[in-house]
Amino acid sequence: MGLLYSDTGRDTSVVFLGTLINVIAGGLFFIFVPRLLGPANYGIFSVVISTCLMVAAIANFGLDTGILRFAAKDNSVLGFAFKIYLALGVLTAIFGFLLAPILSSLLGYPGITSLLRVGFAGVIFLLLTNFFVAALQSRGEFTKAAIVNISSNLSRLLILGIGYYFFTVNLFFLTVLFFFVTIVSVVIGKIYQPLNLSGTTTIKKEFFKYNFWIAAALIVSAIPFDNYLLLLLSSSAAVGLYAAPFKLLTFGHQFGGNFSRVLASRYAAFDTREKATEFSRKSLVFPGIFIIGLIFLIVISPFVTQFFGNGYQTSAPVLQILSLGFIFFFASIIPSALILYYFGNPRISFWITIARYMSFIILLIILVPSGQAIGGAWSFTMTELFSLLMMSIYVTYKFQQK
Repeated sequence: MGLLYSDTGRDTSVVFLGTLINVIAGGLFFIFVPRLLGPANYGIFSVVISTCLMVAAIANFGLDTGILRFAAKDNSVLGFAFKIYLALGVLTAIFGFLLAPILSSLLGYPGITSLLRVGFAGVIFLLLTNFFVAALQSRGEFTKAAIVNISSNLSRLLILGIGYYFFTVNLFFLTVLFFFVTIVSVVIGKIYQPLNLSGTTTIKKEFFKYNFWIAAALIVSAIPFDNYLLLLLSSSAAVGLYAAPFKLLTFGHQFGGNFSRVLASRYAAFDTREKATEFSRKSLVFPGIFIIGLIFLIVISPFVTQFFGNGYQTSAPVLQILSLGFIFFFASIIPSALILYYFGNPRISFWITIARYMSFIILLIILVPSGQAIGGAWSFTMTELFSLLMMSIYVTYKFQQK
């Protein structure tokens, strides 16, 4: 119980509460939107969102992870990273505008070109939001970082309500709303995190060397293989039936990512195996709490139509299967953090990511044609289990070496 009252426990409590509020606000948005659009149109919306988020994750280039590792050592890295984020955001908007027609044609839906262009233009605000959140977390300002994240989701929900009451809510309106409301987070982040853009960092080479492997892993992991293969091998309705419960479960990625950031500075500071193993053992209580929540979702999954509407009956077993996959994901948070921050080996993380997504693609190709949305869910869950096993084996091997 001592860990609950430690700095780690307090920071995790802040992260948990902030992420919970963020998840509720974001979750309500992704409960209302499927009802407004229906499975087929929601499938299109999900493909557009996941495509632009993929581009944002790639453009991120692992900089937020580098900030978490190096900002405490050299605060001038923040101004350097901000300039890179800004440049990457502008380049994404320009190339996205030019390539959107080609991408929409490859997906078989030329009509989504304008939606993709909106999303690519909004990527810059997602990148800057990531920057401010990482900068604040690197200073231990987890409450402020949570406020930055929460502000856009609350604003998005508020504007959706106003739009539904006064205007026609359609795909274009929702796409603009999803991406450009993050301007609110950027403004709040700038208030909380002053920047010195004239400073020069002395660890550029070390910073980029570390980020290279993170960026390489992001390029692979950011691609929404599940949405694309469901769209190509099945239908947009199948994407919607899969994406609706998946979006409900994205709190898992938010909790997991933010909890990993709490662990980052601790693992980076440990210099002995004993400290790392003892801390890891005590920290298991937090993923355990999250896993209990996922078990609850498995139990209530038959009531999924109460969330999304009568058109989503098939999403009930999808939610059950995906929840099991997220249990494996939470179990892998600590071994993943050990690899990145204690062992400081992003290269291994990259190769595990490669193996993970190769298996994911193979499983999707095998299971989606016959199982459709359910096949996609099983592909995700089996891949998460495989990833957990790979990371656990590597961590065990490294500890035995020391």
